[in-house]
Amino acid sequence: MAAYKGQRTTDEGPRYETVIGLEVHAQLKTASKAFSPDAAAFGAPPNTHVDPVSLGHPGTLPVFNAAVVGETLLLGLALDCRIARRSVLARKHYFYPDLPKGYQISQYETPILSGGHVSIRDEVSGEARAVALTRVHLEEDAGKLVHDLDPTATLVDHNRCGVPLLEIVSEPDLRTPREAALYLQEIRRLVRWLGICDGNMEEGSLRCDANVSVRPVGSDTLGTKAEVKNLNSIRGVERAIAHEAARQIALIERGEAVVQETRLWDADREETRSMRSKEEAMDYRYVPDPDLPPVVVTDAVLAEARAAIPELPAARRTRYVDALGLPAYDAALLTEERALADYFEATLDALRATPSSDEAKAVSNVVMGDVLRVTKEQKLDIAAFPIGPGRLAALVRMRLDDQLSSTAATEVFDAMLTDASSPEAIAQTRDLLQVSDDDALVPVVDQILAANPKQVADFRAGKQQVVGFFIGQVMRTFPGAPDPKRVRALLLERLKG
Repeated sequence: MAAYKGQRTTDEGPRYETVIGLEVHAQLKTASKAFSPDAAAFGAPPNTHVDPVSLGHPGTLPVFNAAVVGETLLLGLALDCRIARRSVLARKHYFYPDLPKGYQISQYETPILSGGHVSIRDEVSGEARAVALTRVHLEEDAGKLVHDLDPTATLVDHNRCGVPLLEIVSEPDLRTPREAALYLQEIRRLVRWLGICDGNMEEGSLRCDANVSVRPVGSDTLGTKAEVKNLNSIRGVERAIAHEAARQIALIERGEAVVQETRLWDADREETRSMRSKEEAMDYRYVPDPDLPPVVVTDAVLAEARAAIPELPAARRTRYVDALGLPAYDAALLTEERALADYFEATLDALRATPSSDEAKAVSNVVMGDVLRVTKEQKLDIAAFPIGPGRLAALVRMRLDDQLSSTAATEVFDAMLTDASSPEAIAQTRDLLQVSDDDALVPVVDQILAANPKQVADFRAGKQQVVGFFIGQVMRTFPGAPDPKRVRALLLERLKG
């Protein structure tokens, strides 16, 4: 385990090992809530996406949203989980101001998914390893407390009440803050790839709690854990775990005991602070919900999920490296988002039915460079990118055929953002097409050689670098944009002749 800030080490290496398990909550992208017809979309004015069911009014009955099962099964298949054909929805009782019913509908003894794993890749060695999962269960979200809009009161927004959640619980398999960050990145990438969660941690649609403990290196006994909450970014998860592990190590070395508790991460002060003692399962008094039947996964529903699951990011990365010859870095970046990978492949398909590795790399370079530059600068989704795959493929083909210099290709690309014309038309209008026709180039080449006899003699005397001088003269003299490769070839033919 690599040491990090606050880690106690010796000359032989770290003295303590951090043991980490993550509980990741992913809001599903269903149109309505888990047990009521309210809209589940983010961003509405406070307390407008509510109805008597989500507000817990007496006498109301929940009705399970079947779309939740389909999205859950997609994740279960992607994570290689065991799928329970029959699982129970339970009431998890606790009081909190944003939980109007006084209980949360969740799952306890019989989760819909169990086992499975998330693969993370070591950033140095490139080797992958599986982080085991304990379970993935269904539940509904609670509301949201707002503390910064009133100087004396905490406000409650119930819009989030009842939005369907998946809680993804890992085994204590992670050993460093960086591993935890990589694990969370992979979860985020996967749920976005499957289209079941938008993964926006700043909006709360993907949230994470970290269970952190430490123990001496070589020990098999788990230490007392603290659960760290209020983690709203991947960077925050990494920093909070590092701080909490260092805090626990300092306690142990002072001879004090680590207390099992829930702690909040204060990102401004970069520290954790105690929130409450950690509850046990018995404290929640789980009971099967009497108003909801068991969740039954039929053969037909499971078959539909299997048919709907797309090629996963890891499989695409492997195909891009093995079949297309792309570097691993390119493959990883192109598969960060499914829409980006689809755009890359559509461009490649438009370029050639069976592209070569050079052609695949040329498309990859433009997508990773110019396309991502523009989408980042203009904060665009790839779906809204103004250059379609067909037009981008035409531009790449012109560059591969040496019709455009690299500088001219960038100029044409930038023009294509606002001009719907073909790249060929834009290049012609701006006089950017490279000329490789010998009939046009030879007279200018001969003119330059005739005008510079001293440099010709220098070249023939062994000063090979003087060819650069001739290329520059031809490029400046020729009306238009000559192909520098062809200019060089013609110059060498005549100089050596």
